[in-house]
Amino acid sequence: MNMNVEFSNITEAQAKALEDLFAVWNLLATKQTGRWTAFFADGSSDFKPIIKIDGKDPERFMGDIGPRWNTINKDTEEEDEVYFVDYDRIERVLNGRNDQDQNIEQEDAGDES
Repeated sequence: MNMNVEFSNITEAQAKALEDLFAVWNLLATKQTGRWTAFFADGSSDFKPIIKIDGKDPERFMGDIGPRWNTINKDTEEEDEVYFVDYDRIERVLNGRNDQDQNIEQEDAGDES
């Protein structure tokens, strides 16, 4: 499957950060390893992208993949709210498999959906 993603209305720094993120994804594939990767999207500031996927507005995948929101504590005592999307869980839903339900409940006990 191919997917064309177009970003507009972003700053040069935001474009460089996204390009760096995509380069890391390529690196992980080359090294045959996995890591959670992240991009801080500050919609309360100047991050106001216009994004098109294959010429259309993006849509959220609304299948039940378990909890997506959580909090993390970085190097400070403040917690940040984060949004996780796991394509393996989406693939299970797309394939009609519910075998992840018990594991999701065990992994994410107490997390918000």
